[in-house]
Amino acid sequence: MVSSVTGYSSATYALLNAAGSANNTATTAASAYGQSSAAAKTSGSNVNVTLSAEAKAALAAQTDSRTTDAVVASARSAIDKLLSDAKASSALKDGKPTIDLSGLDRRTLYAIASNKGGKFPIEEQVVAALQMKSTREAALATPAAATRVTGDYAGLYKAYLAQLDAAGPEEKAAAQWARDRAAVAEGLKQATDKPGVAPKVDGDPVAAYLKDSGGVVASPRTRDIKAVASDVRAVLDKQYAAATGEGMARDKDSGKIDFSRFDDRSLAAVALNKGEQFSDHEIAQAAAEVKARSRDSVSNAYKSTAGTGDASAFGKSLITQYASMSDEERQASGWTPALYDKMVALQNLSEKLASLFNSDGSVNTGGTSLLDYI
Repeated sequence: MVSSVTGYSSATYALLNAAGSANNTATTAASAYGQSSAAAKTSGSNVNVTLSAEAKAALAAQTDSRTTDAVVASARSAIDKLLSDAKASSALKDGKPTIDLSGLDRRTLYAIASNKGGKFPIEEQVVAALQMKSTREAALATPAAATRVTGDYAGLYKAYLAQLDAAGPEEKAAAQWARDRAAVAEGLKQATDKPGVAPKVDGDPVAAYLKDSGGVVASPRTRDIKAVASDVRAVLDKQYAAATGEGMARDKDSGKIDFSRFDDRSLAAVALNKGEQFSDHEIAQAAAEVKARSRDSVSNAYKSTAGTGDASAFGKSLITQYASMSDEERQASGWTPALYDKMVALQNLSEKLASLFNSDGSVNTGGTSLLDYI
């Protein structure tokens, strides 16, 4: 349920060289991101290279000469204008975005999501993190679909590496980026060494993405929940028909059901019995899986943010998780609007408390007094 928001690869360097060099370098740059997504055409000694979206993003990130301060200033201006145009006082209302950040580049989004310069409140950080996640998932959708059909994981891991390498310098400097890249690189090695076998890597963001996006039912947030429920019903019936092993579900009123390959919204459709298509046993099994995933996501968020040195990271992760959920997922998990309000209030308090001290632990005498919050 929680997905993290995240050195330079040889492919990135190849792309930089391809911008104005000879035939062999350009061809290397094209092949580094896959012949299916980047094509090189030669005419005499001239080379025309058509780069994929990921390759273009990587090249743009490496040729972006803006300072971090300039990126932050630009981001602050962009957010202010969007809020003004939307006549909104906050980027989130009731856990849902009030502004669209899809027009902002990745460095700008990361500056907002990571609160560079302390210029962005929690609501803006969350909306930026969600937009980064949405952009990444859109880029991974096609290779993920191919993985589900062919069982070949290497293509998906290559696509995820391309996404990571397209990051800007601020994002690459973060410890989470380094951890993600190391995990994905190891996953790619395993997927290449053993085709058709899912890699097993601690902290693997690709595995987390596959679990979040689901393996058997397509259920985007905008799809009618009853239609999702009908698809789940059909898949479950096929599971029952194919069940042969001891303990496998043979009918809807007994046995253990394999819900591991269903995404969170599909599970919510069963747990809430949308369309009244599910037995009490199925509902109970789905509800148990929802609760287990909710516990795991909170635990994983805590573990992943515990060593960051950012006291507000855990709260921000939870608020981002709430904002990324559909209404049905929130209901099935018990994540109520009242819980959201409490999380935001506590998060704002933690950020205010943190502002009272400097990074070395000394009191920030030039900042706001604790009395201002009492």
